[in-house]
Amino acid sequence: MFYDCLFGIDNGHFDYRGGGKWFIYSYLDNMIQTVKITHFKGATQMASRINEHETGFADILVSKGELYEEDYTRHYMILIVRKGEVLLSCKLYHNKVIGEGTMAFIPKAGKFYLRGLCDTHLLMFAFTTTIIRSDKEMLEYFCTHASKKDYTFNTLSVCTAMDDLLALISRQIHERKLRHSGICHVWNSYFFHIMSSYYKRDEITAFMRPIISAGADFESFIENNYLEAGGNVSRLIALSGLSVQTFKTRFKALYGMTAKQWLDEKLKGLFIHYAVDENMTPSQIAHELTVTPRQLNRFCRRIWGMTPGEVARKFREDAEDGVSD
Repeated sequence: MFYDCLFGIDNGHFDYRGGGKWFIYSYLDNMIQTVKITHFKGATQMASRINEHETGFADILVSKGELYEEDYTRHYMILIVRKGEVLLSCKLYHNKVIGEGTMAFIPKAGKFYLRGLCDTHLLMFAFTTTIIRSDKEMLEYFCTHASKKDYTFNTLSVCTAMDDLLALISRQIHERKLRHSGICHVWNSYFFHIMSSYYKRDEITAFMRPIISAGADFESFIENNYLEAGGNVSRLIALSGLSVQTFKTRFKALYGMTAKQWLDEKLKGLFIHYAVDENMTPSQIAHELTVTPRQLNRFCRRIWGMTPGEVARKFREDAEDGVSD
């Protein structure tokens, strides 16, 4: 299968090909934590936390009539019905039948429950941030359209390419041969690459709208979308659907500083996080921060007065000497 060729492990590193380039992710013990995304009895799952982002998948078998519920979801979730059908409810919709070969979106920070209408096989995808930023045109489309319409319930059919990826993930979860649960972040990226490549923009916008909308909890919106904006305040305001003044007022009241100051601090921390990994080049760090190498160079010169490469060397030397910033 095509996707079997996309993942390789060598000396604790995953080689990941995306967007025509190779990116090497080093999963050091102090950078990655194994987490759980569901308490469903009998679920086979693999999930991880790197920096601030958690993501993973759970393979679940639901018996006819079996009920599962969570009072407060910590992640955004996409529920994929591999076989059978379930009755699904959450704060966005109530008692919706989700059938075989269909994906449904479940928002975070709320209650949801499902009941098997027959013996059903589910795959649950959980995440705290999307990788929409991997497609700049898609991001611009979201900025323009995401906040213009009220949310209405909708699902997405699982296309052939997505089905291949989900089958691979399900199989690898059960095989338990992967050494690092950090592969979940690679799966996360590929899931959204497939979505942006094989589905229409208006379909994705309608499906994912609860994440990027003016109706979202403001703090949750900021925390989950600042990377999508690539450190650009104007783009973040456009994603929010709020007026410039309303956005700035709410932001200052919540964080006690301007959005520009807050984004600088966030990007500074993330740059240091990636820079101490000797396998990360400035270009790869720029990709992770959703900025161009030129933008990263300007940022580093403004903050530290050095090029990205010089800053990275400084922090690596400091890390070896046990010096903190």
